[in-house]
Amino acid sequence: MAAIYIIPLLIIFTNSFMSQGEIVRHYSADYDVFDYALKGQTHYAEYRLIPDLASLEQYNTLLFKTPMYLDLFLNSLKLTLPIVFMQTVIGAAAAYGFTVWKFRLKEVIFCAYIVVMVLPFQATLVSNYIMADALGILNTRLSVILPMGFSPFSVFIMRQSMKGIPKSILEAAQIDGANHFQRFIHIALPLSKGGLASLMILSFADCWAMVEQPMIFLKDASLEPLSVLLSRIGQGNMGLIFAASVFYMLPVVWIFLYGQEHFEQGIKLSALR
Repeated sequence: MAAIYIIPLLIIFTNSFMSQGEIVRHYSADYDVFDYALKGQTHYAEYRLIPDLASLEQYNTLLFKTPMYLDLFLNSLKLTLPIVFMQTVIGAAAAYGFTVWKFRLKEVIFCAYIVVMVLPFQATLVSNYIMADALGILNTRLSVILPMGFSPFSVFIMRQSMKGIPKSILEAAQIDGANHFQRFIHIALPLSKGGLASLMILSFADCWAMVEQPMIFLKDASLEPLSVLLSRIGQGNMGLIFAASVFYMLPVVWIFLYGQEHFEQGIKLSALR
């Protein structure tokens, strides 16, 4: 099963060394649905694992001849990194409150968080758009960053992680005179590093791949992230689709490999609680 899952990624990587002409020859659609309906003609993409002639033409065009891709890559970072930062800070702080503080309707409020978390993006799209318009931030990065920065998912995963902190440790720190901020910084966060790693990796992967939010809230093409361009790259320059895909997925792969150990630990602890 793992090998079957890896095959598409392997095809993308090896095909990124094809020349643009070879890609167009094997993968372009010369026939459409009307040809099939009227003439009975069919045409299938010719998937190739190994290129006829290995070439760096795609990467040369992508990185040096068309700097637009680097600009959109930076746009992706400018959107993704602030969202991940906001989700980590807000999620950890709110999770500490839900875990340690005792107040009325705590479970009801947390249940509301869960309900909002399971709602699809389309369910809150109109309200987010109206709010962004009222704040005057449409067609700015803030219109994408703010709604996603206050994600209930970050609160959920961090609360599941902090529930495993022994109360005796927090009580001992309180007896020694530590306030809530000190207990949060010096005890809760270090003991929840697995949950923090899981949150940051999942948040980065989710935000890095977002398409609908930038397409709706950003009208200026110069502000769009690389994910939006990749969603329609086949319509414009088929010869760069594989190199652009490899270039796009490298940050997510690197972050996952770097934090894999903490990610697995955080997921296990969250699932147990």
